[in-house]
Amino acid sequence: SKIYDLIIKSIIAAEDKIQAGLNKYCTHMTNCFEILGFDVIIDSELKPWLLEANLAPSLSSDSPLDFKIKSNLITDAFNLVGIKKYDRRKE
Repeated sequence: SKIYDLIIKSIIAAEDKIQAGLNKYCTHMTNCFEILGFDVIIDSELKPWLLEANLAPSLSSDSPLDFKIKSNLITDAFNLVGIKKYDRRKE
């Protein structure tokens, strides 16, 4: 809940910049989305601190765990916008 609140507050604080980016790059607002990246550290008292937020986070992976996390992220993003897995064998 604390991390969620931190991310929501960060998005609200950067709303003008996010909206400017959407206006610049998305000519059709109904078919545009952005993946945001948030680097958060948790201190010894379990308080989250925002290290940085990225409008275009790197999706390259350096380890099997990183690959699994980012693959699931991309799959979830595609599912949210209605893109389903394509299976050539079903043609």
